[in-house]
Amino acid sequence: MFKGLWVMVISGVIIGTMPISLFAQEHLSGSHDAVTQATPKLTSEEVVVTGKVICLGCHLKKDKGAKAQCSIYGHTNAIVLEKVIDQQGKKLNELNGKIYEFLHNDQSDKLIKDHQLVGKTIIVVGKIYSEANIIEVNFFKVKGQGLIRTNKQAS
Repeated sequence: MFKGLWVMVISGVIIGTMPISLFAQEHLSGSHDAVTQATPKLTSEEVVVTGKVICLGCHLKKDKGAKAQCSIYGHTNAIVLEKVIDQQGKKLNELNGKIYEFLHNDQSDKLIKDHQLVGKTIIVVGKIYSEANIIEVNFFKVKGQGLIRTNKQAS
């Protein structure tokens, strides 16, 4: 009973009328794959992405010798895609291993700027712009934690 009450609060307050109530349910129980649970309810343009957060500059400096200066100009997080599922439940395996940046907006600001997220696995619901290697974030979850409430969702 208590668990069901929280699902209603998360669905109503944090994600509003978004069609992903099963996504919230998974976060509470931890017993279901969020990607599998969320996929049947996605809008026509949304995907569910699971991946690891990286600092793009630090990653390119370490792996490719890029002259990134994150200590001076700040870290900019991105994601290495591990699993992408479209609105029809189809896995988009061709995107696995690719690095995508986040379109900067209210929903992604924390993802882009919070260096403490580096190395963590996240689940993102949003829209992919493959031609630009960009993800527009609707909402996200750090694996093992609750949904992230953003400024836009709070108003």
